[in-house]
Amino acid sequence: MNPDRALQPATPAQQRRQFQADLRQAQADLLEAEAELAHLQAAVNAFRMQCRLKIGRLLDEYLELRSQKQALWTRLQLLHQAQEFGIPYDEDDPFWHGRDPADLYDDLPEDEILPELDDIARDRAAEKRLFRQLARKFHPDLAASGVERAYMTMMMTAVNAAYSSNNLDALRDLADELDPAMVAELAEIETKEIRRLREQILKLQRRRRRAIRRRRQLRQENMTKLWQKARELESDGRPWWEDVRLDLLVLIQRRRTEIEELETAVAQFE
Repeated sequence: MNPDRALQPATPAQQRRQFQADLRQAQADLLEAEAELAHLQAAVNAFRMQCRLKIGRLLDEYLELRSQKQALWTRLQLLHQAQEFGIPYDEDDPFWHGRDPADLYDDLPEDEILPELDDIARDRAAEKRLFRQLARKFHPDLAASGVERAYMTMMMTAVNAAYSSNNLDALRDLADELDPAMVAELAEIETKEIRRLREQILKLQRRRRRAIRRRRQLRQENMTKLWQKARELESDGRPWWEDVRLDLLVLIQRRRTEIEELETAVAQFE
């Protein structure tokens, strides 16, 4: 092969064929990632439904008792504070409104064994870290061209809106958006068809990254971990659901006893 010919830039036809091949590969990769996510989501949702059918009544009873215990504990702490201040506790007195009573801490493992089915804690620290990363990526003052500045201004507006509304998922999605330099590179592609193919490829790649990230997040959720634990136990022939039911009955009785003790303590103060 003539070495000079090998160094020649690709013709538009060659670029088009390459991008078409890349597009087909990106489509296949996306289908695979989304199929894996859908399979895991369906399995976890089915397991969630099983939880509600098999232990839903007991779980609701336990959560109600836990709420009662927390309310009694809060009242007891306020009564303790009233005694320390040397004044009576009156829940209608504005002085007591907005007080920060001590939280209840105990070492019972029930929340690890039986996580609340619909409770997903918001990680404010993660939001702040991601916001700072996105601000460095999309701040308009860092733009190298007019095209980048327009794009970065639009993205920074979206970042600020997501952060203001405490929407961590939206911030994560924005992290997958195009780098400003890539936007400028797309703008420089002269052939409309090739630019369109490149945009399609990048869009599919972003969707694949999001699917992979969401699958990774789903694997970290309590319900997914519980499902995996159940699969492992059931594969060994252990009656997982019966074990959980018995654990719940023990926890319910324990909470009832704790509530009775707290009611007695509150009555003594009042």
